[in-house]
Amino acid sequence: MAQKKKPQNKRPAFKPQQSVFHEAWDNMTEDFNRILPEKLRNKNKKKFALWLFVLEVVVLGVVGKFVYEWLKK
Repeated sequence: MAQKKKPQNKRPAFKPQQSVFHEAWDNMTEDFNRILPEKLRNKNKKKFALWLFVLEVVVLGVVGKFVYEWLKK
């Protein structure tokens, strides 16, 4: 009988979970390091995340206002 290959586990090595927030912050940091250019890596990520959030809220607010005005007509 042919032997079946076991599916390879693509998860990284097990890390003990400290908290959900700590794990989410680590995942966000890894994502930022993949996206950001070299000179912006390893800077104050809290400040960057805050400004990114504010920018996102402002952009969504402006887009939402235009969509609301467009639908209102």
